[in-house]
Amino acid sequence: MKEKIALSLSLLMMSIIVAASIAPVRAFDVNNYSWVEPDYIGEDEYYESGIIGYLAGTYWNFTFSITNDASDPLNISAIRAYFDWGKNYTYTYATPMQMLPGTTQVLSLYNVTPPITEVSELWTYEYWIYVDYANNSASPYQIMGKYQVAHGHYFAILSQDHLDCLRLWRKLSNMNGFGSGLGQVSVLYGPPEITKVYIMMQKAYMEYALGTEIFQTGVFSEAKTHLQNAETMYDEALDTWDQRGTAIEDAELNQTMALTNYYNAQADAERKSADASLVNAYGWLLFGLGWTFIGLGAIVYGMRKPKVAQS
Repeated sequence: MKEKIALSLSLLMMSIIVAASIAPVRAFDVNNYSWVEPDYIGEDEYYESGIIGYLAGTYWNFTFSITNDASDPLNISAIRAYFDWGKNYTYTYATPMQMLPGTTQVLSLYNVTPPITEVSELWTYEYWIYVDYANNSASPYQIMGKYQVAHGHYFAILSQDHLDCLRLWRKLSNMNGFGSGLGQVSVLYGPPEITKVYIMMQKAYMEYALGTEIFQTGVFSEAKTHLQNAETMYDEALDTWDQRGTAIEDAELNQTMALTNYYNAQADAERKSADASLVNAYGWLLFGLGWTFIGLGAIVYGMRKPKVAQS
């Protein structure tokens, strides 16, 4: 019995010693964090979700800003990123970096994105970002624990064909018409009134739709070919519309100007004809008035002429 009591006391003392050696949890605020210059960020039709994507073989880069809100210094010994493809990426400081209370620090961690032959691009990955903290900033020191900085899903490793598909798909989806699913250039102005342009738009949309369907199955090289065809056809349709549409607009403008000039000339001619008729009428009026005055003068003269006495 005494041996059991002694053993229990020994275990209790060891627990107290271990607990006393563990530093209290230090509070800090994560102000901001971000993946730096991913090759693609946004919706992905293959994963049917938004992703943060890096091209295989390039560097991924994660940066964040933290503030030490505790009353004690914070001694950061390492930054770690863990991905659920089973790898832990760690940057360890030669000696812990000390953050005094109330100070803010911007930290970064980066490494090479693995090739798709090593880590599949057929699904996205979950990730966790941590900082490890120590009990001191100088040797000897002991790692006391870790803080979680960030956690997320949908980290994607992209092949070049996959990335090309994403860029083409986003460009074509944002073009007027493709997003509406009608193959029209604009839902505001309606389909183009040039037959060749309308046909080219329809062909481009069919290539876009086919490329999107294949893209969703994960056959990225074949999907890229159809999306590239859609892009080429769409650009050619716009060029044709620009050339022929401009020619039609110029012809309509010339016709409008010609009609305007014709009507102006006609109105001017009518005005000149009216002015000439008016002048002619005034002439005849004056001519008539002249003869009238002459007649009146003769009458007055006759009335006032002295009469000759007859014998």
